Amino acid sequence: MADDRDKHEEPVADEGPVAKTDETRGRTALSAARGAAGAAALTLHGGLSAVRDVHAASREHAGARSKLRELEDALADDERVLERRDDIERDYEGIVTEQSAIVEEASKEVSSQRRQVESLEAQVEQLTGELERLRSDHEQELRPHKRDVDDARSRMDDANGVVAEARRAVRGAQGQVKIATDHREQGISAANRALDSSQARLRKAQDELDRAQEKHAEARAISKLHDEVVGELARVESARAEVGTVSSDAQAKVDAAGAHLWTQNRSLEEAKSEQEAAKEGYETLKSAYDELLAQAQSAEKDLEGRVSSLQAQANDAKAAHDEAAEKHDQAQALLDEATSVHATPEETARLRASVAEGRAAVAAQEKVVGALADDERALRSTTRAQRLILIAVAASAVALVALLVWWL
Repeated sequence: MADDRDKHEEPVADEGPVAKTDETRGRTALSAARGAAGAAALTLHGGLSAVRDVHAASREHAGARSKLRELEDALADDERVLERRDDIERDYEGIVTEQSAIVEEASKEVSSQRRQVESLEAQVEQLTGELERLRSDHEQELRPHKRDVDDARSRMDDANGVVAEARRAVRGAQGQVKIATDHREQGISAANRALDSSQARLRKAQDELDRAQEKHAEARAISKLHDEVVGELARVESARAEVGTVSSDAQAKVDAAGAHLWTQNRSLEEAKSEQEAAKEGYETLKSAYDELLAQAQSAEKDLEGRVSSLQAQANDAKAAHDEAAEKHDQAQALLDEATSVHATPEETARLRASVAEGRAAVAAQEKVVGALADDERALRSTTRAQRLILIAVAASAVALVALLVWWL
């Protein structure tokens, strides 16, 4: 049993050094990994710090430039005002003399043009009133003439209507004459045809009677034929009488239609005569009215022209007044400015001191801006490698995340 125990214990004794070697290597690898991770963390921290430092330097530089621009703008304003005051002070007497003369002359011109405008506008108002009264008078004067013209036109229109109606009546009467004539011809033709037919039958009966007598026909047959001849002769006489009657009746109707046509033609001629008289009367009144209207419109147009001319003159005077007033105001403003500048030399002195201080402040700020620009450039140069590493690490992380997303 002891041998068996020894056999079991030998492998344990042999595995001890190997396990210790693996453990040592694991600890070494872990230490190396921790060191690498620490170095990477330091690298990332350094890169982030470099980016923050560069951003802070850039922001400080930009703020200094903004302050420099503000100082330059304020200095430019002060220099402009100071230059203006110096120019005025150097030529103060000349400015006062010249602008005072302009103010005086412009004041006179303003007063003159104001009086001119008032006078012209009063004339415009007066003539406008006259024009309104003239139009009213003309309207009243022309109203009865216009009424006469309208009445004459109405009478002419009525006469035209009567003529048109008379023409329609004539055409109707002409149609009646034609109808009566056609009926007469047709009636006479029919009566003549009936007479011809009766005469033909009479000749036929007479021929038959003559042949019977020549052949010594029976007395009874001859008597019968004789009766037929007598009957046909009676019908011939009746047909001949009908022709006369039809002709007489038809002609009477034609004559009546002709008389009616003559009456309608007479009425048409009378209507035309009245139409011509109405037209002539209308044209006479219309011509007289048009002449009066033209005279009235001419008088109104002349007065309108005078009003327009005066209104144009008033507008020109207003423009001249406004121009003189603007010229006066500009000269007075320049005169007031010169007086104010001349009366406040202490303000000029203050501005001069302010300009000197502003120039000094600008010069000092320019130096600050230059120094900050140099510091920013130097910092960008010294931290360039750290910032590039940070950018590379960030790009790798993004690529790894994209790869994992694609893989999953």
